[in-house]
Amino acid sequence: MMKINRLGLIAAGALAFLSSCNNDDDGGRIEIRDPAEVKAENDSDIREYLSTHFYNYEEFQAAADADSTDFDFKIVIDTIAGENSDKIPLMEQVEEKTVAVEISETETLDHTLYYLVARQGDSIAPKRIDSTLVRYKGFLLNDVVFDRNENIPVWFKLKDITDAGFGQAGRGFAEFMPELNSGGKIEINEEDGTYSISGGYGVGMVFMPSGLGYYFRGQGSIPPYAPIAFTIDLLRVKDVKEEE
Repeated sequence: MMKINRLGLIAAGALAFLSSCNNDDDGGRIEIRDPAEVKAENDSDIREYLSTHFYNYEEFQAAADADSTDFDFKIVIDTIAGENSDKIPLMEQVEEKTVAVEISETETLDHTLYYLVARQGDSIAPKRIDSTLVRYKGFLLNDVVFDRNENIPVWFKLKDITDAGFGQAGRGFAEFMPELNSGGKIEINEEDGTYSISGGYGVGMVFMPSGLGYYFRGQGSIPPYAPIAFTIDLLRVKDVKEEE
């Protein structure tokens, strides 16, 4: 059970990856590449990663089979090698989702994201326009973490991501979220203003090509044209009508 500060939970979270920017700060030129070429290259890289890595699925299964557990339900990824050589690769466990991306006013290009639900939540799934309360970690295929908020959950609007356009706001994140249910229990300590989180919240991860991420713009430590991935805990869903 994790305690978090009240202010961090109720504040509307502005995720770092929502504000897209060109990371070419030194004024150099970034090559504008063919979207179909980048898509194929990214897909090959993602599939290679998924074929050579696994996650701690045995711990998730053991926790699901137990009446009670001390397991923290955190996804841990490792390489299939040595004593882990018999593990099931992510490639055999993920689901695929095709997203048509507008690359111009007259043309779309299908992109594939790969996702995994490690634990389905016990409540509702969001629509792509809803607000969601999440904890997350964003990382590259070389396992470099570019963004994280794994302790204090934040609210953000999926609609802000889907409306941002091609390669501008990690759209694959929002495209994945309807596959994951929210849930769990959040208790408030009125004396010290902290929250305790427990129970059946949704846990998953998603891998996306740069066309569903930041494309040539990059973001912070994300290089141009780089595939990105997220692990996500989904705690709550707020229907967009509640905010109108």
